[in-house]
Amino acid sequence: MIDISAPMTYLLVMGSVALSVLFTLGWALSRLLRWVASGFPLGSDKRAGKARGATSRRGGKTQRTAAAKRAPKSSAKPKATAAKSVAKPPGEPWRITRRLAAWHSSTALALVAAPTYLVARLAEHGISFRPPHSLPSGFNALVSGLGWLAAGLILLALVHRLAVWRCR
Repeated sequence: MIDISAPMTYLLVMGSVALSVLFTLGWALSRLLRWVASGFPLGSDKRAGKARGATSRRGGKTQRTAAAKRAPKSSAKPKATAAKSVAKPPGEPWRITRRLAAWHSSTALALVAAPTYLVARLAEHGISFRPPHSLPSGFNALVSGLGWLAAGLILLALVHRLAVWRCR
């Protein structure tokens, strides 16, 4: 009779340590990727907003006068294809698209679930090739479920990025 309580205790303790380390690294990687993707403003955007507002106020008058000067020239040459080339303005995004764009935690969850699945697969591989021990019952189902969860979260994170792009 093999006492499996010692390997299971080891697996539970080391698994929880690995999960906490992976969660911390996933959160740090998520924040780093957000910081890089947003153009490096880690703090508040007060200075950037003031600079953009002042530029638009200053440049607004010159842009209007330039557009007014160009207007008579463009109307002097009527084009027959002008009616055909009028494009519809893009429609407003659907409500579900706006909600998906506002939900920012999907990327962080995917960055935690995917390495956790990979570590669980590695543990499954290591346990199955160790001669005196066999896999605990239900471990394969747990790893399979974790894999599907990770795949779903990665897909949700990709859909989130698409929704953010659509709502811009």
